[in-house]
Amino acid sequence: MNTPDMIHYMWYKFDNYESSSGVEATVYKVSTEERTKYKCSEWILHTRTRSSGSYEDKQKQNETIRKARQLFEGTFYNDWYGTNAYTNLNDYTKFSPLEKGISIIASNSIEKLSQIENCLAGYKNEVSDSFANMNIESMKELLKTKDPSIMLYNSLMPFLVAILEYFYGQCFADFIKYDTNARNLLIDEKLKIGIADVIAILQKENSLEQIIAQSYNFQNLDSINKAYKKYLSIDVMSILSERKKVNRKIIRVLVKIQEILDARHRFVHELDINYNLTKQAYLDYIATVECAILLTVESFKQKGLKIEIDH
Repeated sequence: MNTPDMIHYMWYKFDNYESSSGVEATVYKVSTEERTKYKCSEWILHTRTRSSGSYEDKQKQNETIRKARQLFEGTFYNDWYGTNAYTNLNDYTKFSPLEKGISIIASNSIEKLSQIENCLAGYKNEVSDSFANMNIESMKELLKTKDPSIMLYNSLMPFLVAILEYFYGQCFADFIKYDTNARNLLIDEKLKIGIADVIAILQKENSLEQIIAQSYNFQNLDSINKAYKKYLSIDVMSILSERKKVNRKIIRVLVKIQEILDARHRFVHELDINYNLTKQAYLDYIATVECAILLTVESFKQKGLKIEIDH
């Protein structure tokens, strides 16, 4: 909040994923005691960018301080580098827009998986527990249809598909926006674009990349594979065909991902309930989706991309 003795400014560059935290600048009036202690003027400038800030954020902070010194002179203190020392940009990796985009998309996907996993880790339901503790097996099977936990796990299957759709769809859109080879293939693309979409592009409410991405179904493995093979020369089916250890079980990732997609389809369109879906089975599905994301990211790295995932 700005006051007569303090005013805040914020710089954040949205284009091409330039900023990850931005740069904050605060001009404020210091007390007489502080002026004596630090031998400073009545008004001082405090700038800040977080440790997670991008290369461009650090660069902008340096520029801000340089401009302030040109205008007002004085000294400054950098809590990482010392007095009158600018941030050394060589200490920070400069990522391309594509690398930053994929890093953000992958990190966000895995964070959301972690959040739902944490929600379920401590989940208990008294009704479900009472059903599970019944001694009469036939009655236990019958009561599965009334088990609220089973209904919960089934209703969460679309969440996993939403993560897959977001990850594969947004990564694809970023590739065709920033990757030279993928963009060159757009020249041969024959796609009719309506007037409403053209207006949305002109008003920056939509983009050509998003419209191209919307022509594929990222809830379908065949469609995902078709898009990725055509524009990125990446065979998603082959990548996910690996056998991996997930929650102490060896699985073929592709098969399990297809199970998730099929379960979501049956639940959404037919209200088909899998009464054998347990909490552990759902947690295994979460781990499988994470495994699929990490395998795909690894294939991006093999194309020479630098990708960092926060998880």
